[in-house]
Amino acid sequence: MTTPRHNRMLLLVLAVAVVGLMGCGPVTTATTISDASHELKEARAHEAEANAPYEYTKAAAFLHKSKELEGHGLYEQSSTFARRSRTLSEKAVDVARESQERQKRKQLFGKGKKTKKKRKAPGFTPSSR
Repeated sequence: MTTPRHNRMLLLVLAVAVVGLMGCGPVTTATTISDASHELKEARAHEAEANAPYEYTKAAAFLHKSKELEGHGLYEQSSTFARRSRTLSEKAVDVARESQERQKRKQLFGKGKKTKKKRKAPGFTPSSR
């Protein structure tokens, strides 16, 4: 049997659960945006602006859009853009590292292809007479 006290307790637990779930959207979005922002700073530290401009620029644009959507209360869409930003920032770091390693190898080993010494063409053409 349910008593009025039991019903009130159940209603109180349900109300607390609903209030707790209402805060999940903003909290998870803020965490996702913070992670994406940290990842973008790491990409900047690896000079991704110069070595991976496409990935870096797109990640920065997605992060900006994410913050804009968060301001409008569109938390799910904001989280989606923040996750995309984080993924692209990670890719920018990888591309920047590869680019820096390639530049170091070029400096260490030269341009890569060895060129043969060019021969000068003779000033005359030999005839077959």
